[in-house]
Amino acid sequence: MTDQEPILSDGVIIEFIDGKDVPVEHKDFGERAVVMRDAKNPEGPILYFTEAEWDAFIAGVKDGEFDDLLEEEPQQ
Repeated sequence: MTDQEPILSDGVIIEFIDGKDVPVEHKDFGERAVVMRDAKNPEGPILYFTEAEWDAFIAGVKDGEFDDLLEEEPQQ
């Protein structure tokens, strides 16, 4: 594992780990992988991303590709 501390964001734990520590065998994770899990259920399902997948996701967030998934603020 890397020495970077896990990040807790909106109930999601995000960790950066050594790619060879990923138990998923169907893809090459390279030197590093990104791991996401539910903070309320850390022993539950885990999502693994390559650095390229993670970078593409972050770029999509910055470009607003997922804005349609946001809940609208209630009208006051």
